[in-house]
Amino acid sequence: MNKNPKLLEKVDGFLRNISKKDKVCIIHDTDPDGVCSAVIMAKCVERLRGKKIELHIPVSKKQYGITADMIKKMRQKKITKLITTDFSAEHDLPLLKKLEKQMEILIVDHHKLYANYKSKRTVLYKPQLFSNVEPSAYCTGKLAYDAAKRVVNVEDLDWVAAAACIADIATKPWKSWIRKVFKKYKLAIKKDMFRTGIGQVAVTISSTEVYDVKLVPKCFNSFYTAKKPKDILKSNLGKYKIIIDKELKKHLILFNKKAEKNKQMRIYELTSKYRINSVLSTILGLKYPHKTIIIINKTHPFISVSARRGDKKIAVNDLLEKAINGFKKANAGGHVPAAGAGFSKKYLKQFKQRLWKSSE
Repeated sequence: MNKNPKLLEKVDGFLRNISKKDKVCIIHDTDPDGVCSAVIMAKCVERLRGKKIELHIPVSKKQYGITADMIKKMRQKKITKLITTDFSAEHDLPLLKKLEKQMEILIVDHHKLYANYKSKRTVLYKPQLFSNVEPSAYCTGKLAYDAAKRVVNVEDLDWVAAAACIADIATKPWKSWIRKVFKKYKLAIKKDMFRTGIGQVAVTISSTEVYDVKLVPKCFNSFYTAKKPKDILKSNLGKYKIIIDKELKKHLILFNKKAEKNKQMRIYELTSKYRINSVLSTILGLKYPHKTIIIINKTHPFISVSARRGDKKIAVNDLLEKAINGFKKANAGGHVPAAGAGFSKKYLKQFKQRLWKSSE
């Protein structure tokens, strides 16, 4: 149900008003939902104005937002229109207000709403502002697809949006639509959606990002040129999936042996040359939906944490935000059932103490 038609009119107007003279940049998250939503928005812009976007940049995992280096690149390209996908750009309002002096901004995202910012230069497009669908179930890929299809024909990108839905475990509200997408591409639906043809597309993006986040632009380009799911599955991105599958299998065994636990929570610390904590937490979150799963990757000086709680009885986004409160140069955010955090290794002991205390 659309409870804010004026917002959708603003979103559509922003997209339709992008001209060939504009310089367009898309900044997006590096996970499957971030990549898929960015590709959909980029394709939408190209089809509307007959010209590709000028720049696309993955977010910094350390800062999880727009950095000084990104701003420098946008200035060099003289960007006039910025679209962000799959991260809460409104979290840093001072920066947003500074950027909109130079460019118009469209924020496409389904994470926590940090500020219902209203401006003539910035459009905030989030499920909380117009839909009754829970934000965690209305992934950014689907948001982007719904916006794009209102202004241009993007029916050939339905599988890209479906891959985003599967990756974010956000298929429940869209079951009828997903069935049609699978039928269109002659694919079978399975109980475990990750084992389907489109599900494996999502896994391939995730594995590529986990193998090396610097490969995300390559992933974006592969999706931009792909015509159907098989194009991704047959691409050379598949080699990264084989490597990451092996690493995940190893840590699933170690989790059972070494995870610290109490009645409510499971905490597992790992070291790996690959950023597997998010994927590992997703797998374990599905396996143990009534436990709070915390995966801590302590490979680097900057700790990376992924949290899951399938039954949503504990909001892991709030849990992580409270656990890093007061830590310098730290970040945390996400959804009630799935969230992430990052902070300096010197805070690890205090972080874990806060988690255990919260679950007493």
